[in-house]
Amino acid sequence: MIVPAAVIIALGLLRKYLPARKTSPLPRLDEDFTGMQWAVSISMLLVGLAFVLLVHKALVTANHYFAEADGPAMFQFAPSNAIWWFFPGFGALCSSWEITLLLWSLFEDRNRIARYVAWSDERNGFDSTRALRWMALFIAMPIAVITLLAIPIHSTLCDDSIVVGHYARLNRQRLPYSEARRLVLVDGFRDRSGKFTPRAGVIVDFHDGSRWSSSANRDFKSEADPGLPEFLQRKTGLPLEQAETEADIPAYRR
Repeated sequence: MIVPAAVIIALGLLRKYLPARKTSPLPRLDEDFTGMQWAVSISMLLVGLAFVLLVHKALVTANHYFAEADGPAMFQFAPSNAIWWFFPGFGALCSSWEITLLLWSLFEDRNRIARYVAWSDERNGFDSTRALRWMALFIAMPIAVITLLAIPIHSTLCDDSIVVGHYARLNRQRLPYSEARRLVLVDGFRDRSGKFTPRAGVIVDFHDGSRWSSSANRDFKSEADPGLPEFLQRKTGLPLEQAETEADIPAYRR
């Protein structure tokens, strides 16, 4: 019920604050442009899909190359793939209309395209181009900035230390295995109501108070990464403790 109501309210606001531009009376083009509307809609769908896939691939690749700069890795953990879908989705929503018109202009008379845009705006009751540009500025652009700042996020387990890339930071944090003081395998976490959710991971506490978790920023898993606990045991020389959740681990005292 909320979604249809939101759409109706949004359309009402668009028609009030971004009405279709006043133009000279258009000829009766309904019969001509109604059939064309389907072609434009399908083209926008294809353009939007291409935008989503290409931009998502670019973000994943950028995150991968940023992590690869750490050098040879025994294990390498990237953030959840889900975070790379938000900007491509909203970007496609805001830009597919103008990209479609741009591509169309390569093959069609621009005056005819302008008449189609005016006809479409009159049918919708608002200026679609301006509306999408405002959406791009106030919705897609902030999401793009937030997403780009996430590209450094990763963890690389090298031969002598764990290298961690944090959000919005180009400088990586290096955590030597020699400074590890506790190694714990956790099964998951509990929400505010006390319900347990499986999210297995290995936690390492370090001498300076830093804490690294293999499950941070990643998709939920019911079991820890194969071979990871044994690898960290060898590197740190610490026994593997177990806890149901991270909250059950006592605070480390230096």
